[in-house]
Amino acid sequence: MKGQPPEIPAIGAKRRSTRIPQAVRIVITRQLTGAKPIIEEAATISINCHGFRYFSRYRPKKNAPLSIQVHAAQEDSCGLAEPYPARVAWIRKSKRLDGFYQIGVEFDTPHNLWNVDQPPEDWESFSAAIPENPVALLAEVERLLHIVHAGTHYQLLDVTPRAVRSEVKRRFYRLARRFHPDQHMDHPEWTPRLLDLMGALTTAYKTLSSGEPKRQYDALLAQAPDQTLSEPKQLAGEWLENARKCLAEKNYVGSILWLRRVIENEPQSAGYRTMLGQSLAHVPEYRREAVEQFEKAIELDSDNLAAHLCYAQLLEQMRYPWRARLHYVRVLEIDRSHRVARERLHHLDTATPRTMSRASLLDRLTGRR
Repeated sequence: MKGQPPEIPAIGAKRRSTRIPQAVRIVITRQLTGAKPIIEEAATISINCHGFRYFSRYRPKKNAPLSIQVHAAQEDSCGLAEPYPARVAWIRKSKRLDGFYQIGVEFDTPHNLWNVDQPPEDWESFSAAIPENPVALLAEVERLLHIVHAGTHYQLLDVTPRAVRSEVKRRFYRLARRFHPDQHMDHPEWTPRLLDLMGALTTAYKTLSSGEPKRQYDALLAQAPDQTLSEPKQLAGEWLENARKCLAEKNYVGSILWLRRVIENEPQSAGYRTMLGQSLAHVPEYRREAVEQFEKAIELDSDNLAAHLCYAQLLEQMRYPWRARLHYVRVLEIDRSHRVARERLHHLDTATPRTMSRASLLDRLTGRR
């Protein structure tokens, strides 16, 4: 039915992929029993996601195993992709080129490994999902959801008002493949946000791919030609509230995303940097960045008790008790009755006698008590 979003096929379609004539530089390695491998540089005649054809001076045996490497860019003679397994499917003697054979190669597993601009639509089914940094992916989700509320359907799908229906469909298809909840089953906590985004993408697709709904939508936009995305300052309060909700739910990846936006708007806020440091500290891969945020917060406000306390706790986790002790001492200088800082200092003095004995020796040598 016209206007309906295209079905998102399961990964690994059974049908053959579209073949296109394309010269792509490749390196072919053929292993020979008891001999050195034959390494051959060539260019394809035609390609698809199941294999390719090329000319060769060598006549390999049918079903001989091959290893294929594709040049990362046609201008780059050094950059090669990872080897990909394949086999010889058929061999024909060339009728036009004396001494050459036309070789048909089939991949062990169908896959789109070609660097082709605007590939056929059905190649999407054979493109392996590339693992993404969760923070980067969620940041893109939030950016698109921000456009949903403050932008246009054209901005959401990243198309122009003159885009034809096939281009709108292609953009929807690509975004849906990336953000559909079924592609992120190992992160159920993302599902609500992904469902919101998919609903908005589907609405945008239905609107922009149908004649009358698109005309009506364009007429509405024409009534407000100066409408643009809201300024970040107008949304800072909303971002901060979202970050606090994420922290309450222990969704630290989400809080990191929102707090980064808040700090971009107010980079001199020691409090916001402390909150970001707290969230980063819960993700082991980001502890180094957490250190940077706590140190920046303390630089902006040396009396920020929360920054000193959270930083000290992180330093303990990172096994720097002597550095943590300095910040616990600073907390007690700000608030002499602070129970947590006093307890942690007592624990450090009793649980790490070797470390503290070194400090005591240093105190004796320098005359400090």
